[in-house]
Amino acid sequence: MLNVSNRTATFFNKETGLLPDLFVVSPLRRAIQSALISFPHDAPLTSLSGTPWVCHPACMEQANGNKSEFVSSPELLEETFPGINYELFNQSLMRGDVYNSNEKVPLFESKIDLMNRTDAFLEWIKERDERVVVVSSHATWLQSLCAFSLQYEDSDSKNLEMFKKGEMRSVGIKFS
Repeated sequence: MLNVSNRTATFFNKETGLLPDLFVVSPLRRAIQSALISFPHDAPLTSLSGTPWVCHPACMEQANGNKSEFVSSPELLEETFPGINYELFNQSLMRGDVYNSNEKVPLFESKIDLMNRTDAFLEWIKERDERVVVVSSHATWLQSLCAFSLQYEDSDSKNLEMFKKGEMRSVGIKFS
């Protein structure tokens, strides 16, 4: 994992000169852990840059109900991963949005629901001021974002393949 964080730091700092303005993570623990491992120098509460971290409920994969996809409460996430802003996640729970949890039957969602969430997330990003945004989510969600919401096309067919565990890709988006 140190190799991943070193490659990430090299890519953002030396190769592109781009530094993240915002980190957005899914409320699922494994996505938060992946982001923290990949960007240890930008971790909330310890980063000198103070780059904000936001937990966004629309980034959560809800597709197959595995135990690893149960959602912890915002309070438990805050205790485990302090410094991340859980306000959007809290607001979605107050609205009554349903998520996988240890107390509930695992939630399954349709592909249409997944695409609607990735579209809503893209609209949220579009309204923000940040220019370089790191998103840590899950393979199915990222595939939906790239293939459907962004209608991502690339001459390199490898970029259209399913995301692998821990895989990172960079995508440039120009909103019109």
